[in-house]
Amino acid sequence: MTSKLLGGVFAAIALMALSISSHAFAADKEGCKDLPGIKRFEGSSIELCDHKNFAEYTLPTGKWVKNEDDSAKSDFSSKEELEGRLTQNAYSVPAGASSAEVFRNYMNDLQSAGYKVLFQAKREETNNLEGVFGEMGPGGQLFGYSPDQARYVAAVKEENGVKTYIALYVIEFEGGYVPEFDAVKGQVYVRLDSLQVGELKNQMVLVTASEITKALDTSGKVLLYGIHFDFNKASIKPESRPSLDEIGKFLKDKTDEKLSVVGYTDNIGGADFNMQLSKARADAVVADLVKTYGVSQSRLKASGEGLQSPVASNDNEDGRAKNRRVELHRQ
Repeated sequence: MTSKLLGGVFAAIALMALSISSHAFAADKEGCKDLPGIKRFEGSSIELCDHKNFAEYTLPTGKWVKNEDDSAKSDFSSKEELEGRLTQNAYSVPAGASSAEVFRNYMNDLQSAGYKVLFQAKREETNNLEGVFGEMGPGGQLFGYSPDQARYVAAVKEENGVKTYIALYVIEFEGGYVPEFDAVKGQVYVRLDSLQVGELKNQMVLVTASEITKALDTSGKVLLYGIHFDFNKASIKPESRPSLDEIGKFLKDKTDEKLSVVGYTDNIGGADFNMQLSKARADAVVADLVKTYGVSQSRLKASGEGLQSPVASNDNEDGRAKNRRVELHRQ
């Protein structure tokens, strides 16, 4: 075979490998994405996902205990009853990997990210978890009938006032009706659930009236992090008053200034929900300035940009905290 022909063969192989890699990435179900700060197992695809901005969630943190006298009283020895922002992903893992290998990789990643293990189980220790993951969230029977090589961990991380709970369930598929895609017997599938509880506490310093003036003169806008809202709501928290006082003072001193109040969010949650939330929060700020400080409505305009125009990475809590903000723009 000539060197020219060999070169063509190798080029074709390289192109094929590139197309396979691209296809694996593109195989994610539309609208699904990885959880911030948690990497997927190499080559995996997101087959199914679900997101709720507010949900109730039971997190098993102990073994299943069977009540021999009354089966209705059987339950996990311990569990957390939670409510908050819920994201659930179901991944398919490339053939050849075992549940033990995939689980170990996730465990290393979770521990590196600062998660604390609440409960860990494998094989027969996961008794009845197949019922939990088979009956709620994406996947259904994909996770409902495959306990033999199952692995599970419940973990939590607290950062800036927010607790993020993780439930990870890894199986080697044994059987079950999965209408959404063709599940392969013996292949590894992963359910990864994340529940955020609480509202992030902003650690940014107060922006004074004089600093607002300086920022507007310099760049035409100022980023504010001292205005806090109830979780997933537009209700302004009492601790926001110092920042609102400074805005009110600025508007009182600068009677010729007109401002646009613009709300922004992080990338957790749907784009439509975040757009509506950011606009509602901007409206709440304008309403407070008019009511509390007597500012004319004609001097203020509210708008929301949702998750657009991030000023930091959304891959970690610090970045997301910077993206959840209110900006003042000079009209």
